Amino acid sequence: MFEKFTEKAIDVVKAAQIYAIEYNHEKIYPEHLLLALLNDTNSIIVKTFSVRKIEINDLKKEIEELLKKRAIVRPVEFIAFSASSKDIFIRTLDIAKVLGNSYVKPEHLFLAIWDYPKLELTSVLKEKGIDVDKMKTMFYNILSTHKSKKVRHPEIVEKRRRIDKSESIISIIENSDSSKIFDRAIAKLSTSNYEILGTEQIMQSILDDDTTDISKILCDFGITSITFSEKLKEISSRQAEFGDKQIIFTPNAMKMLMTALDIARESGNASILPEHIILGLLKTKKGIAYNILKELNVNEYLLEEKVLQPIEKQKNETLYIMRLAKQEARRLGNNIVGSELILLGIVLESNSIAAEVLKDLGVNIKDARDVVEDLIGINEDYSSTEITFSQRAKLILEDAWNIAKSQNKTKTTADDLLIAICNQPDSVAMKALSRLGVDALEIRQGLKNRLENIRI
Repeated sequence: MFEKFTEKAIDVVKAAQIYAIEYNHEKIYPEHLLLALLNDTNSIIVKTFSVRKIEINDLKKEIEELLKKRAIVRPVEFIAFSASSKDIFIRTLDIAKVLGNSYVKPEHLFLAIWDYPKLELTSVLKEKGIDVDKMKTMFYNILSTHKSKKVRHPEIVEKRRRIDKSESIISIIENSDSSKIFDRAIAKLSTSNYEILGTEQIMQSILDDDTTDISKILCDFGITSITFSEKLKEISSRQAEFGDKQIIFTPNAMKMLMTALDIARESGNASILPEHIILGLLKTKKGIAYNILKELNVNEYLLEEKVLQPIEKQKNETLYIMRLAKQEARRLGNNIVGSELILLGIVLESNSIAAEVLKDLGVNIKDARDVVEDLIGINEDYSSTEITFSQRAKLILEDAWNIAKSQNKTKTTADDLLIAICNQPDSVAMKALSRLGVDALEIRQGLKNRLENIRI
């Protein structure tokens, strides 16, 4: 249901979950979602209310009063969506479709809530003299006319590179951090009637080691080796694992692992951790293991957030650079992170060896931004669609990963990324550096000199 939601819209849903927890409610109601929507003071929603002279704080108080009327229950471990919230999500998708919008923004969600006939707040607002119907019409007009000028990213036209999945999967299996998981998974496979590893054996293997941080997190969500195995016994068919081919891994296990590999690379880890595999499962939303999580009524969004927390807390150059690159994409009104934005991320990070080398060569953020803006353009309006990576950017992440692994490093660093950029002479990043008067040879020599000085 949430595949079409933008990052901002997903953030609203997550914030609503937190409100539900704070109120000790067992379900997420439309009022929780509405409170979350009113938190962003820079949003079109809040700004429109301000223009209409409607006090946001007063509106929040009204919503909070309505929430207090609901039965307070004992603190619950799992928060579900109420029937009304589910109805609103369906309405949200319908509104976006009617307006011709490809992705769901917070404004679509707000309209769906505002238009919900059972919303008690509507009658409260009408009593205060607020023309609810007029407000709805205004937001429909905003969403139908608020279209950003599309600027095509130079790297988006590149053909998708054929990925050698077998080579990537072998690197995952042989990796020191994940090899034990697959050894246990294969042992489980040998005792079953199957010949091909699926998501369920991999998940069971992760759960079997109850000393790991990821096992403890899963246990907090009611996912243990026992509960998972019990649900697995109820499954009589393995159809959920297969498409039209059978290989060493089921197709859905392959998708999960390839997604886990992408997540590891983007987060700057030079190895696949169990956490990445769980995140891969939650992102692909396919296979027996995922179906069992749904059977166990796991709140996958809260689980994803919990698994991500320790990864995001790591002092990791690449992860920080990726965040900065995504911020630059939003600043440019773009939803594509290309090689040039990874370059800007390195410059903005400023403390790494790579950033120091670029600084020595006269590269500063102001000039770099000017050149990048000239090369890829700026969309007139902010684009809040999901941020993705260009094929060239993915190739740079893969190359940086391989460089780090060849040096037996546990994490990729900014200098790995910069070397990977230098290996792509036709990338937008190298075109930007060329305009700034810098070439790959200078960068390689600069990195070599600084790294040698560190070793001395």
